[in-house]
Amino acid sequence: KYTAWRLCTRIPLMIRVPKGVPGLPEGTKPGSISSQPVNLLSLFPTLTELAGLPPKKDNDGPSLVPLLQNPKADWPHMSTTFLSRPGDYGLSGRRWRYIHYANGDEELYDTRADPYEWTNLAGRSDYAAKLSEMRSLAPKKFAPRKEASLAALPGLRWKKGPAPASKPDGNPFDVIFVNRRKQAVEVYWMDRQGKPKSYGMAAPGKNKRQQTRPGAVWQIVDADSQKILGHFIVGDRKSKAVIPR
Repeated sequence: KYTAWRLCTRIPLMIRVPKGVPGLPEGTKPGSISSQPVNLLSLFPTLTELAGLPPKKDNDGPSLVPLLQNPKADWPHMSTTFLSRPGDYGLSGRRWRYIHYANGDEELYDTRADPYEWTNLAGRSDYAAKLSEMRSLAPKKFAPRKEASLAALPGLRWKKGPAPASKPDGNPFDVIFVNRRKQAVEVYWMDRQGKPKSYGMAAPGKNKRQQTRPGAVWQIVDADSQKILGHFIVGDRKSKAVIPR
């Protein structure tokens, strides 16, 4: 995830357990609803317990079987959402939402009074105790950040012909141009007026990393003839742009 607000992290979760299952012989009661904060990390330990299998010791999420038995059961757990960088995360309780960023910034929301999370309470002295409590429940260790491989990156659509003007909007990230041609190509950014600006070459069979923004348009031309080959329109995340043979 890139943000930890409820709008981006909250999803519905519905589970039906038929009668006779080893971990819950009586099954679930139709129409039961629990408002406790849970996480998709709990699905694996829930399924193994329902199947009567031994728990996996390195699972992070608690089994949801206690809530399937009794939706109002005591639930001492927070739901943790990890973002794209170590130290960036969000904690969700029944009422409170705490967001921490690796640079030290914090956000605290009373989701009962402020369901759309418009008022950050982290800087108010009258909420210092609640802020300290949420900090104490935060994760202490984080896996190191691992960059996605080129093969795993989503690909931008190759479009033939001249490019339109860019409409950049949003934060910068990288796009990797992959030149599969046997000839060098030149990469041009199209400005807001539709005028091309060169950002260098991509050698035959090589890659070129370029910082860009959502809505930017990149035109690709043959380096020797300056013939327009096609263009890419950047989406909302790091991607690869494959220039076909």
